[in-house]
Amino acid sequence: MNSQQPYAPTAYSSSSFSSSAALRSRIPLDEEARLYRTSGQRDLYESLAEIYAIIVTLDFVEKAYVKDTISQEEYTPICSRLLAQYRTILKNQDVANEFKDLDSFREQYDIEYPSAISRLRVGILATVEHPVSKEPGITYPSEQSTPAPSRAAASARAAADATGNFITFMDALKLNYKAKDQLHPLLGELMTSLNAVTTKDFDGRAKIIEWLIKLNSMKATDEITDGEARQLLFDIDHAYKAFYTILE
Repeated sequence: MNSQQPYAPTAYSSSSFSSSAALRSRIPLDEEARLYRTSGQRDLYESLAEIYAIIVTLDFVEKAYVKDTISQEEYTPICSRLLAQYRTILKNQDVANEFKDLDSFREQYDIEYPSAISRLRVGILATVEHPVSKEPGITYPSEQSTPAPSRAAASARAAADATGNFITFMDALKLNYKAKDQLHPLLGELMTSLNAVTTKDFDGRAKIIEWLIKLNSMKATDEITDGEARQLLFDIDHAYKAFYTILE
């Protein structure tokens, strides 16, 4: 009775053993396995590895801030730098094409860092999204060595900076700026300057954050529509008037 050969080679078939032995003989086991063959491919994979490292680090920083392990003053520059590095890497078109989007990258590399993913989706610092109000009557360490007149001058300067950022952003829209890489940095700077003046909520502040999140979800070269630009200008102008009233 003839024995029937299996459809596919098995671990016990002679053909499988001989092909595996031949394959092992061609693979140099003492050499490092490379993901790339060209310098361009090497740069691409190194950039993707840097994005992964940023996500891991950002998740640690976010959790440390929530647990009050690091202060607001420590958190802000670290998180700001990580977000800036993330955006800078993705400005490379080859990296952006391979990265696709945050969800695709997360699925491809099985990433489970929810705090970092959430912060990258929002695109702004937790101290900007949810500013911490200072308790009245309490002198904070950063203010202890600053005379009252100097603090008043700094407050006036911060208000002037915020007003200037409002005007700059509205002028940019009137000059037909529509791309994310044109609008997002200006709007982020505006939000930061507002928090330097007051952490209290005012009419229009939530809309600024909504637009920041919307712009952050776009690719660098994506543009808002004419209708969105008109709505954005209306929302910022409304927020500007509301901000001006709290200064009076």
